[in-house]
Amino acid sequence: MYLLLSEYISHLADERGCSPLTLEAYERDIDEFLEFHEEYQSRPGRISSRQINQFLAHLRKKNNATSTILRKASSIRGFYGWMQEKGYIAENPMALIELPRRTKTLPKVLTVNDMNRILRSDRLSIQDKVIVELLYACGLRVSELLSLTVGNIDLDGGYLRCLGKGGKERLIPLGDVSMDVLQGYFADRAAKPEDLVLTQDLLNAPLSRKEIWERVKAIGNFIGRDISPHTFRHSFATHLLENGADLRVVQELLGHSDIATTQVYTHVSKKHARQIHRDVFDR
Repeated sequence: MYLLLSEYISHLADERGCSPLTLEAYERDIDEFLEFHEEYQSRPGRISSRQINQFLAHLRKKNNATSTILRKASSIRGFYGWMQEKGYIAENPMALIELPRRTKTLPKVLTVNDMNRILRSDRLSIQDKVIVELLYACGLRVSELLSLTVGNIDLDGGYLRCLGKGGKERLIPLGDVSMDVLQGYFADRAAKPEDLVLTQDLLNAPLSRKEIWERVKAIGNFIGRDISPHTFRHSFATHLLENGADLRVVQELLGHSDIATTQVYTHVSKKHARQIHRDVFDR
């Protein structure tokens, strides 16, 4: 099965042009399933819908979010669909599986007051401030943050160049606070244009996604909020809309190919407006 998985991942890379992070996610999801049903690893055709449901029940027992379960199920379905198409198995055991409905939830966002508390705190290292500024004031994804090089940032011009999903490039303006933080961060570094912006202290090795998550979790604990790196991106979009930014502009800054993806933030903004109205007029 692992040989087939390797072939499938190569197929996704060569035929569908999936990004390395997407390939890593697919492989991780399917690998988890194969480890759960270790006894069937040499007999892919023996997996039935019963084994699929056992795995889904296992995920629910571990309190995986519905969105996580759906993502893992989608990864497995794609793998088995490919094996059926290639003739490695006769039937796709995922074909008749009933999946839980995806619950629609609004993105979690921080308030402007939350952001002020974070940005004005003396508990943050200079590197942590850079992380927060680039995630919040530029709306970067974690993958974009980690791949950002010194040469992508033009302090004289006041913008950074970001390579997003699907290799789509976009220019993002840098505000005064971001400029000051980055200038202070670069002041003591003899960095070359191709050097990564974020590296481990004293080592020139890149930070990992896990390290970014851990730092953001610690920042959230400081203000009493359970947040992730993407919370800053959600807050970036929501605060722009609340202050009158055009939806198309926010779409461009976020790097969304479909404006429907950006429109979720209009609902968050309306929710914020309703709360303000209640605070003023409700008794």
